[in-house]
Amino acid sequence: MTISKNKMIELEKRTMSEYNIDSLILMENAGMGIFREIKDYNSFTIICGKGNNGGDGLVIARHLILTGKSVEVFIISDEGTEEFSKNLEIIKKLTDVKYIDDKNFDELIESLEVNEVCLDAIFGIGLNRRLDKFYVDLIDVINRHGNYIVAVDIPSGIDADTGEEYGNCVVANITYAISDVKEGELLNNSVGEIKKIYIGIVRYRDE
Repeated sequence: MTISKNKMIELEKRTMSEYNIDSLILMENAGMGIFREIKDYNSFTIICGKGNNGGDGLVIARHLILTGKSVEVFIISDEGTEEFSKNLEIIKKLTDVKYIDDKNFDELIESLEVNEVCLDAIFGIGLNRRLDKFYVDLIDVINRHGNYIVAVDIPSGIDADTGEEYGNCVVANITYAISDVKEGELLNNSVGEIKKIYIGIVRYRDE
């Protein structure tokens, strides 16, 4: 079973509004679910955008750090969604956060080549525009230098409904689809293996 982007967004909003399940709880559930899947690796490069996909990545980073893993966290910006910002505040108390410089990816490349896992938490299912040069170049770096690439919900750069690539996309070894597999994920081989992660989205009985 797959789901469209709009339907997934609708279910998330309804879960929060009708059942008073906070968005931070859903984010925590998503992060914990993926953490449990990848926790047997020892070293990680985690790359976070400034939206809720990036927030998921920060939750995963926190749990990996708290269980003694070697984790390097790279972010695009301090400015992001409320959920991203709250999780970034926590992460900054646990580790030094690194910023991705659009003029020099050397520190990121070194991290990718040394660490076992690269976690892509840049863009989620809301992406609907072509990527600018910075993101095209960043994704090239991830694809060239990442050892084992894990995508959070969907590989960054892919349209969740059509599988179209917005100028470039992360080529993942495995994608952990949050709650449901998105329709576009079955239309692009860059997703790699797909596994669903349960986070507690509430459905009606006929869904």
